[in-house]
Amino acid sequence: MYHRFGESRYPTTNVSIEQFESHLEFIAQGDYTVAPLIDIIETLQSGGVVKDKTVAITVDDAYLSVYTQAWPRLKEYGFPFTIFVATDPVDNNLRNYMSWDQIRELRDSGLVTIGGHSWSHEYFVDMKLEEVKQDIEKSHDDYKKQLKKIPDLYAHTFGETSSDIIKIIRDFNYKIIFGQHSG
Repeated sequence: MYHRFGESRYPTTNVSIEQFESHLEFIAQGDYTVAPLIDIIETLQSGGVVKDKTVAITVDDAYLSVYTQAWPRLKEYGFPFTIFVATDPVDNNLRNYMSWDQIRELRDSGLVTIGGHSWSHEYFVDMKLEEVKQDIEKSHDDYKKQLKKIPDLYAHTFGETSSDIIKIIRDFNYKIIFGQHSG
């Protein structure tokens, strides 16, 4: 799971280019299989077995460095990945975020799956449930408008959630919802 690439001013969410390149080389030389996350999920859901040493690569938030730094390197190795896109920063052309054209280019490459990651990228655990619902509705409007499809996968912002938030997100028919809980 990654966020930013080569953006040292954000140390908690950044991986240096040197580190990232070493990760990719380790995977390539280590007899690993890099598979699309959705393929791994579908294999497991159908009762299939995922080959040992199979990994999925994910990236959160749609920072520009995904497109400028990570994408060329991942493409060189032929490694698929999933990017979980929070839509408001993209809609508003915020500095250091990808554009919808860039996101569509990644999707259309055949190596990249787009996942849901909210509209606002706020910490849902601190929000009222109705606000969470409205946020997800806004992101769905953006996905439909920009990608012509609502993603099948969803990753919680900040990786954390509650059972009430999970219920709301399930009601939006995501196939799989990911969390990354601290502690």
